[in-house]
Amino acid sequence: MTSLITYAAVSAPLLLFLSGIPSSTWADRHPQLMTKLCGTLSIIAVLTAGLAGFSIYYKGSGPASVAENLFYIDRLSAMMLMLVAFIGAVVIRYSRHYLDGDPGQGRFFKWLAWTIAAVMTLVIAGHFILFVLAWILTSLCLHRLLLFYPERQGARIAARKKFVFSRLGDCALILAGVWLYQVFGTLEFRELFALADRPVADTGLLNAAAFALVIGAVIKSAQFPFHSWLPEVMETPTPVSALMHAGIINAGGFLVIRMSHILVQAPVALHLLAVIGTITALFGSLVMLTQTSIKKSLAFSTVGQMGFMMLQCGLGAFSSAMLHIVAHALYKAHAFLSSGSVVDIARAAWAPPIRDSRHPGELLLAFIAALGLTVGSAGLFDLTFREEPGIVLLGAILQMALTYLLWNAVAHQTGPAQIGKALLIAAGVSLLYFALQTGFLHLLRADIADQMPIDSVFDSVLLIIVLAGFFTILMLQIQYPGPAAAQVWQAAYVHIYNGFYISTLTNRMIHRYGSKPVSLSHRHSGGMPQ
Repeated sequence: MTSLITYAAVSAPLLLFLSGIPSSTWADRHPQLMTKLCGTLSIIAVLTAGLAGFSIYYKGSGPASVAENLFYIDRLSAMMLMLVAFIGAVVIRYSRHYLDGDPGQGRFFKWLAWTIAAVMTLVIAGHFILFVLAWILTSLCLHRLLLFYPERQGARIAARKKFVFSRLGDCALILAGVWLYQVFGTLEFRELFALADRPVADTGLLNAAAFALVIGAVIKSAQFPFHSWLPEVMETPTPVSALMHAGIINAGGFLVIRMSHILVQAPVALHLLAVIGTITALFGSLVMLTQTSIKKSLAFSTVGQMGFMMLQCGLGAFSSAMLHIVAHALYKAHAFLSSGSVVDIARAAWAPPIRDSRHPGELLLAFIAALGLTVGSAGLFDLTFREEPGIVLLGAILQMALTYLLWNAVAHQTGPAQIGKALLIAAGVSLLYFALQTGFLHLLRADIADQMPIDSVFDSVLLIIVLAGFFTILMLQIQYPGPAAAQVWQAAYVHIYNGFYISTLTNRMIHRYGSKPVSLSHRHSGGMPQ
C-alpha cells in the first residue's frame, strides 16, 4: 500500500513535467498537439493524485515515503496534491479556448504544465532540499508565464518585482534550511518532525530558522509590504491569474502548516506571523472595497485572504488555515475564470433598493440573530475559544458577514418569507462552517501540530484588534456612501484606492536599485530580468 500511494503521488507531477519537455519553438509549431497532450496528462494527473489521496485516507494517518525519504505523503500533502491537480486541470482546460489561435499557445502550455508540476512536487516533497528546489522552480516557471506578453509595460514591471521578492524569499528559505540542519542534523521531514517535538539545545538557532521560515512564507504569499506585485499582474492571461491566486499564492501558507511542528517551538516567530497577517488582512480587505476593476478587487481580496490565513497560522490554528486554503483556492479559481461574465451577471441581478433609510435597531436585531446562530453552531460541535481560538475567531468574522446578510433582509422589508429564507441561509452557512472546521481538525490532527491555546496578553490583545478592525470595515461598507461616512471616507478614498502608495514606492526602489527593464527579445524565451 505504501508503494502504491507514493508512486501514484509522484506520477502526478511527473506526467506534467513530461508534457513540458519539448522546446518552446517546437511547442509553438505544434500548438494543437501540445494542447491535447497537456489536457490529457492533466486529467491522468488528477486521477493519480486522487488515487494517492483516497489510498492514504483509507490506509490511515501514517506517512508513506520512498527513495531515501525524498517524498512525504500524508493526509496534508495528499489533500494539497489533489487540490493542485484539480485546479491545474481546470486551468489547462480553460486555456484551450482562451488561447486558441495565439502564436505562443504551445509555449504557454509548456510552461503552464511545468508550473503546475513544480507546485505538485513542492507539496509532496519529503526533504527540505527538494522542497526548496521545487519552491524556486515554481517561481521561475511562473516568471515565464508572467512575461508571456513582454511588450506590455505593466507585465514587465510586475514580473520584475515578483522576481526580486521571490529571490529574497528563496534566500530566507535556504538560510532556514542551513539553521535547521545545524539544530537537528537532518533535513528529512520525517526525522525533523519527530525531533522537533523534543527539547533542543540551541534555541537561538531554532528561533532564527523559524523566523526565516516565516519571512519566506510571508514573501511567497504576498503579505504586506511584499504584496504590491500581485495586483499588478493583471496583464497576464486570465488562466495565469487563476493559477496564481488559486494555487501558487498558497505555497507560503502550506510551508507554515507543513513546518508547524517546528514553528510551535518558536512562539515569537508565530507572533510575528500573526501581526503581519493581521495587518495584511485588514489592509487587503479595506483596499478591496475601493477598487473599480474586477480583477484588481479579486487581487486585493486574495491579499486579505492570505493575510487572514497567516493570522490563523500565527494563532496555531493550522487545520483551520488548511480549510481556508482549500476553500479560497476553489473560490478564486472560479472567480477569475468567470470574471469576464461578472459584469453581465451583476447587471442582470441589480435592482434598486426598496428604501434608503435604515433604522439602527434593525442592525442590532440582525447582530443578535447572527450572534445566536454563531454561538449555537459552535456549541453543537464543542468548539471553545480557549482551545480553538483561530476557528472561533474566523467564526466571529463570519458572524459579521451574516449580520450584513440578515440586516439587508430586515431593512429592505422583503416580507416574512424572505426574512425566513435569509435566516435559513445564515443558519446553514454557520453550521456548515463549524462542521467543516471540526472535520479538518480531526482529519489532520496526526499530521500537523496541535492547536495553541490563548495563554498570553499578546494573543488576547491581537484578537481584539482583529475583531475591531473587521467590525470597522463592516461599518464602512454599511455606511458608505451615506452622509455619516462622507467626510472621513471621501477624504481617505483616493489614498485607500492607491493602496497607500506602497506599490509606487516599491516600483521606485526596484527601478533605482533593481534590474534593468526586460528586453522585448525575450518574448519567446520568457527570459529573466537583465
